[in-house]
Order: sequence, then structure tokens, then C-alpha cells
Amino acid sequence: MQDMERMPTLKKEHKKKKKTNRILLIFGWIFFLSLSAIVFFQSPLSKVDEVTVDGANLLNQSEIIQLSQIQPGQSFFTVKASAIKRAIKALPEVKEVNVSRSFPGKVIIAISEFEYVAFQWGEQNELIPVLENGTRLENRVWNDRVIDRPILRSWPDTSQFKHLGEELKKLEPSIRNEISEMEPDQVEKDPQRVILYMKDGFEVHTSLRHFAKNMAWYPPFIANLKQEGSPQGIIKMLDGKWFVPYPDSGVEEGAT
Repeated sequence: MQDMERMPTLKKEHKKKKKTNRILLIFGWIFFLSLSAIVFFQSPLSKVDEVTVDGANLLNQSEIIQLSQIQPGQSFFTVKASAIKRAIKALPEVKEVNVSRSFPGKVIIAISEFEYVAFQWGEQNELIPVLENGTRLENRVWNDRVIDRPILRSWPDTSQFKHLGEELKKLEPSIRNEISEMEPDQVEKDPQRVILYMKDGFEVHTSLRHFAKNMAWYPPFIANLKQEGSPQGIIKMLDGKWFVPYPDSGVEEGAT
């Protein structure tokens, strides 16, 4: 009878001991996780040890990294992507920017730039890049780099640059690379009329209206002229397309 009375007491003590063990186990895990977190955040694994910049052409990597304000050894988890994107997106060259993190310790800044489609001579005889959206990058002197886009000369009305940039962007690179210089046609009353000086010695008189569409005819037109043995001259590419030899060539003008 006494044994029967002691059994509930033993069960209660067993349950109490089991509950105590569970609490100790939970506190043990909490202590272990806390200690692991402290060790991790103090270790090199939690620090930024590499920043890479992808897509920079007009901009240089050091400039982008400086704007990001990421410091060597900075906590990996304190890198604020939104603030970095705002700072870099403020640059006129930047179209899009994305910031990502790759564990351990790597931050990747990927940018997409507006393409530069032309150059313009500045007041100090320096070359200023012109972007596809018409922006002039007066802080990006180009004199010591390859000139691989048309040069805009004698162009006082810079309000045309946005439209011009859009049209130059549409051109096939093979056609755009053949343009040496461009300027407004001062003879014509139409402010949209322009003259192109080509690298092969020809001139093209056309309009900013449907500029890219008109210039798409240039390669086959030139190929036909060369096949016929025509001299260099002026190619009119407007609603109609025709060829005018230079005055000293002794050849009559005509369509082709």
C-alpha cells in the first residue's frame, strides 16, 4: 500500500527533472548560438574584403567604390544597397545600378551606363563625350583616349543633342564608325539639316528627321557607287537619294 502511495511522487519528480533538463538544454543552445554569433561577427568572415564593379566604361572602378563609401573591413551586414544605388545613380553616365552581396565578404556593384554616341569640341579644345540621351559630359575629357565616335563641330544648338543622340544610338556601329565629323547645314534654312563628313572621303547631306533610317542606305549606296567607278562627292539622303560629284571631278550628278 505504501509502495502504491510513493509512485505518484516518483512520477512527479521524474517529470520535474525532465522539464529542468529541457530548460537547461534550451539555455545551452541559446548560449552556444550567442557565442557563435559573437565569434562570427568578430571574425574576418563577417567583414567586407572585396568590392567589384561590373559594367564601368566611362566611369572607373575606384570612382564607383569611393562613391559607395564601403570601407575595407566594414561589417558585411552594414552595407546599405539602397544608399549606394542612390549615390551612384546620381552620376549622369549611369542608367541603372544594382548592388548585391556574395558571402563571404564580397560586394558586387553592377552598373549600366548610357552609351556615348559622339564627341564635341569644348572651349579649351578638349573633346567632350555626348551620351545617347543628349547629355554632354563636360567633366569627362577624352583627349587621351581613342576617338571612336563622330565629332560634332560648329553646333551651337545643343537642344538638338537629345534627338541626335537617340538617332545615333539606332545606327549600326559599322555605319556610325564611318562618320568622322558632323555639323549643321548652314546653307539650308531647315534647322534639322546636317552634313556628315565620312572617313571614306564622301559627304552626306541629310536630316535629323529619320536620320538613322536614311543612313541605313549608306552602305549599299556606296557599294553601288564604287562598283560604277564613281569619284568621291556628296550623297543626298533625304526623301530621295542621289549623288553629286565634287565640282572638280568632271562627272555629272545623278541618282543611284
